[in-house]
Amino acid sequence: MNSNILPLQASNTFISFNRKLTNMSRIATLLFIFMLSLFAGNVYGQYSKDGYRFEHKIKAPRVRRPIAHELMLDPQGKYLIVTYSSHPTVVVLYDTNNWLEKATYQIPKWFDLSNSFMGPKGKFLYLDFERYSSKYRRINLQTNEIDTLECYATPRGCMPKEGGVPQKEVYTDDKTYYITINKRNRRDILVFRKED
Repeated sequence: MNSNILPLQASNTFISFNRKLTNMSRIATLLFIFMLSLFAGNVYGQYSKDGYRFEHKIKAPRVRRPIAHELMLDPQGKYLIVTYSSHPTVVVLYDTNNWLEKATYQIPKWFDLSNSFMGPKGKFLYLDFERYSSKYRRINLQTNEIDTLECYATPRGCMPKEGGVPQKEVYTDDKTYYITINKRNRRDILVFRKED
């Protein structure tokens, strides 16, 4: 009799193991579906803005630390200006017609775009030299030459510099575009267009 009981117990153990394996497989499948839905929700939420639809993702240039720090639009709406990294700070101008890189400049030190500005005719970009300096770096956007000027030689003259909060998101003047640094991957800039 003992010889008949052992195969029956082995058979029951195998059936029990099979059931556990099937249940584990179901749990793993449900867990996978749940994780996938969470990921899809996060991606969708990341690329959404009320009243706007996602249009374009601008990838970071190839620099030492490709983390986007600050955004600025020139007054004419022709360029999106983005600073990346630090020491040197990499300044990239993107054409707002197609979001392609127009020019890249390496500035030796760190600075804030909050005290920087575009010249009135859009020919020069004036970058804050340092927080406690009265100088500016002037970039000629036609020749790409960079020189240093005292504040009195700039179109704005000498105005007190204030430490500003870095701009991580901007709107075009007509609110057609909303541009932001991707919160989940600060290497990318996300561009949204207003829905009709």
